[in-house]
Amino acid sequence: MSEPSSTALPSLPSEEEPRRSRSTAIGAAACVLLALPFLMLGPYLLDAKARVELRCEPGGPCTLTHAGWLTREEAGRFALDEIQGVRVERTRSARRDSVPIYRPELETTQGRFPLFHQWATDEAEATGVETQVKRYLAAPREAPLELVHDDRRASLRVGGAFTGVGLLLLAFSGWLLVRTRAHRRAERLAQAA
Repeated sequence: MSEPSSTALPSLPSEEEPRRSRSTAIGAAACVLLALPFLMLGPYLLDAKARVELRCEPGGPCTLTHAGWLTREEAGRFALDEIQGVRVERTRSARRDSVPIYRPELETTQGRFPLFHQWATDEAEATGVETQVKRYLAAPREAPLELVHDDRRASLRVGGAFTGVGLLLLAFSGWLLVRTRAHRRAERLAQAA
């Protein structure tokens, strides 16, 4: 009795090749779906309105603007008689060390408007802004006032990281799509043979 030869059985490439093309296509679709939240949150975080600008013309009016990395918006426009004053809000941070934190606020008839996006740990920085605004309000017709406080660095790091991860995932899904096409070509060649 002769043993069956293992070389006599035909190989079945059609079973493994379709799995490869399907798995790379599924991987590409999964990477695109995973990239979408990163690509939506990235620009949103980049555009956190963390730059606060207060510009006052001699004799008024004063314009308060908030800006992110992508857009800017006017938070308020105040005539001199609408501005009631400025004060520094003081509190303690929620951290374990309970550091005192400060933020100057413009008091108007329309409400209170923070002049810093984030709370500052340096009291001199906050009181310096308070002093400048009080000096302008004491003699509003002498000179313009321009205050700019920029806290956008944190949003650049976080928003940039989210956007970068989303773009990397899209690039990886593009590479997987190229691999899917190569696997499908190999499938067609194997079926033709």
